[in-house]
Amino acid sequence: MISFDSNILLNYYQAKNSLGAAASGGGKVSAATGATTKAPTPPWSTLSKAPKADELLKSVLMGRKFIDEYQTQLDVKGASEDYRQLFAMHQGLATLEALARKADDKDTSAAELKRIQTAFTRGLAEVSGYIDDANFEKLRLTYGDVGDKAKTAVGVPKTTPKYLTSPLHQGTANDEVEAFQGNVQFSVKVRLPNKVETTVDFDLAEMGSTPRSMNEVVKYMNAKLGAAGYRTRFAVEKIAGADKTTEVNGRTIKLGKEPDKFALKIQGDTTEILTFSAPVTSPAVYVTQTSGDPKPDKTTKVENGKVVTVTPDPKLTEELLKFETGTTSDAVRRPGDVNWVEGRVFDVDLPEGVEKVHKAVTGPDGSLYLLADVNDTVDGQTIKGAGDVALMKFDSAGKVVYTRTLGASADATGLGLAVGPDGQIAVSGSVTGGFAASGVPIGNGALETIPKVLKADEGVDATKPDSFVAVFSAAGDEMWSQRMGARDDDEASSVAFGADGSLYVLGRTKGAMTGQVSAGNWDNYLRAFDAEGRLKSTTQFGSSGEDKPAGLVVDGTNVVVASVEGGEVKLRRYDMTNPKTPVVSATRSLGTLGGGSIAGVTMDGGNIVIGGSTGATMNVGNTTRASSGSVDAFAARISADLSTGGDAIAYYGGAGDDRATAMTVADGKVWLTGTTKTDLPSMTGAVGKVDGFAVGLDIGTGVIAWSQRFTGSDKMTAPSSIAVDASGASVLDRLGLPKGKVEYSDSQLVTSATSARPGDTFQIRRRIGGSAVTITIEANDTLETLAKKIQRATSFGVKAEVVSDGDVRKLQIRPQNSRSSLEILGGKGGLDALEALGLHEGFVRTNVSKDGQMVPGDGGSPMYGLKMPRDLSLSTKEDIKAAIDKLTMSMSVLRTAFRDLEQGMKPASEKKKATGEVPAYLKNQLANYQAGLNRLTGGG
Repeated sequence: MISFDSNILLNYYQAKNSLGAAASGGGKVSAATGATTKAPTPPWSTLSKAPKADELLKSVLMGRKFIDEYQTQLDVKGASEDYRQLFAMHQGLATLEALARKADDKDTSAAELKRIQTAFTRGLAEVSGYIDDANFEKLRLTYGDVGDKAKTAVGVPKTTPKYLTSPLHQGTANDEVEAFQGNVQFSVKVRLPNKVETTVDFDLAEMGSTPRSMNEVVKYMNAKLGAAGYRTRFAVEKIAGADKTTEVNGRTIKLGKEPDKFALKIQGDTTEILTFSAPVTSPAVYVTQTSGDPKPDKTTKVENGKVVTVTPDPKLTEELLKFETGTTSDAVRRPGDVNWVEGRVFDVDLPEGVEKVHKAVTGPDGSLYLLADVNDTVDGQTIKGAGDVALMKFDSAGKVVYTRTLGASADATGLGLAVGPDGQIAVSGSVTGGFAASGVPIGNGALETIPKVLKADEGVDATKPDSFVAVFSAAGDEMWSQRMGARDDDEASSVAFGADGSLYVLGRTKGAMTGQVSAGNWDNYLRAFDAEGRLKSTTQFGSSGEDKPAGLVVDGTNVVVASVEGGEVKLRRYDMTNPKTPVVSATRSLGTLGGGSIAGVTMDGGNIVIGGSTGATMNVGNTTRASSGSVDAFAARISADLSTGGDAIAYYGGAGDDRATAMTVADGKVWLTGTTKTDLPSMTGAVGKVDGFAVGLDIGTGVIAWSQRFTGSDKMTAPSSIAVDASGASVLDRLGLPKGKVEYSDSQLVTSATSARPGDTFQIRRRIGGSAVTITIEANDTLETLAKKIQRATSFGVKAEVVSDGDVRKLQIRPQNSRSSLEILGGKGGLDALEALGLHEGFVRTNVSKDGQMVPGDGGSPMYGLKMPRDLSLSTKEDIKAAIDKLTMSMSVLRTAFRDLEQGMKPASEKKKATGEVPAYLKNQLANYQAGLNRLTGGG
């Protein structure tokens, strides 16, 4: 007689025949215990009836939703709603991935790709919104990451009293250095905190017969500084030689090392301010250029036995060149210089991320300011969108002093740059996406909020390019900014300061500016702001065709603007005595350009100077240098009142087309840069395929004061800007030392050191799942004030502190203790500060050990981070591949959460299964169960 529990036998029978779910209509049954696990079939399983990728793709392209959790079928009754949310998220992400893979298909047409991109943008917003609003019972999930602390990737620079020159010598530190030979005299003025100043003079001739090597020259300079009682010292910096390699049959072969290079290093003291000068100077010419072939030749290669044509990507480099124009031969070829020409002081690559330089201007102190478009992190500053604008300050030795990114959330282009007599800097251009205007100074130096002062134009549309203007102090801190525009596209192309600090902006618009009337197509506009950034007037003008602004100059209380209208160059003189009501006092036409363009407009004394290139004879009298008959560069001088009495024009060019791309005025001459392919006056023979040129012209006499021809990598170059410092070249160039004050420190403001703007925000939830507090970046915030702001806003439930990280300081955010956690979220409305600060969305918690496992210290459910950016895009092939990778990774996180959720809902007896040999009594009992079951089923 065999005795057994019939319920156990029934369960065993159901498990044996996989009838658990079908028979009971409940959850799946465990063979060991009969307990219900309630884990439905996930949509990624081959057994799932969820829609496949092609079905999801067709659905959303027809306009249907990416996520509908009520349509997400769970094949187990009573299953946790956590599963439904996970599956809905997975479906949304899978649909986005399907769109991305379709966009990556080479057979996808351009029209279809556009539909896919539109659907992807819509879906990304829908999916991210759903994830943000999800509320789980047994787990916690974030769009971002999970970590034990959050630290900004972008830092605020420390004040470190050191300066490193470019390499000056290659070999050993005891070799004679070419740059130190000849007449080398310079001075350094040292200023102490008590404002006492002493000048120390250096003359290497005082070294007598001692070899002028790196080591000996440093000893000489340090002896002079020590004798004067100062702590600042020079040192020799060694840069180890790089490996020399070659390719042989596809293998890299090492050929030893290149010689070591050596530079000078200033080991300064924060109490000693250094200012360098030289007794003899000459004008220095700075040129920026895009170096390289923009359309490299196609090549072929063998792939799978077939010859394949390959179109290589262009390798373009943005470079800054400096030339001397005097006769002192201070320009010495530096180690590693390529494409060197006589008189070139240096050719340095601009920082990674710089896409194109639009303008260059020298400041009163001899510094160089560049306005550039950037498409990636630049000089340590991350950008928020696809592109941004950067204002970069360089010293005369080519070293970056600071970088200021505008902080556009989507894209921006820089077009106008001006430096005022007091050192203020104004930039202008176009901006798309979120961009909060900043406040303006009020009486006590604080910042007044924008809504009270600089209200954006009614026509501003964040989805279209709008004009912007921003003004920075001499220290590089933003003082005020304004976004302005019509309902259609517009841009601010030029800016100029008045003597009283007022600012004038010239731009163009496709629509009507506030209070103005459009003449059709593109019109030009002139705007006047007072010294505090308050708008005084707007004047829109132009023809019914496509008009283009060319530049503006300020002449006392008058402003002269130049534009090209219907191919004709027109000048208008506005009387701005009352800036609220500008009055046109004179106009003049300079004729057509004959296929040329205007490179710039500026003032020289009491005259207007306009430069560019033309294939026609300009309507300017007194030709002092004749045209070659083709497209030539030109520089014209016109009286500020637009009369013809002071006319003069000089052409410059050879037999081919010579096009000027930028111009400036300094030292009584006009300076032009551009491109050429043929012989030029006094310069025969090409250096490369497409060369750059720079020339200094005396318009009054037509005499060429100085000229130079140069090229770039691939023997091709495209100069984009030119600036001249009338006393910027000297023997200091030989030493790699800057003219003027050595800048050791930079602004400590968050809005200066990062691309964060006043008004940008992020959020912190002190308790995950609770309400979030908003942290707003203010114009005068430092890391210290931001840390205090975070702690106050979270009632000191979050620990925020400033930590040191190399040469910078960073903000670090952590839970107050091991029993708490927090969540960081992005800002809303296109004003997110996280990317600018280098922070990421996500959970921040401390893990503790419990039952041999690491779990969140706050005692809550497990945490999962999708690590998914909110700005995924299908704009380029690189964007598409990145989107696929990120979406695939995010879906793998959801699968991990599902497995953990399934395991967590099993009874403890299932989670901790016994191991080892089965006891004999259990074997006997199971044998009896099997025998009874066989009798009941007839052995089936």
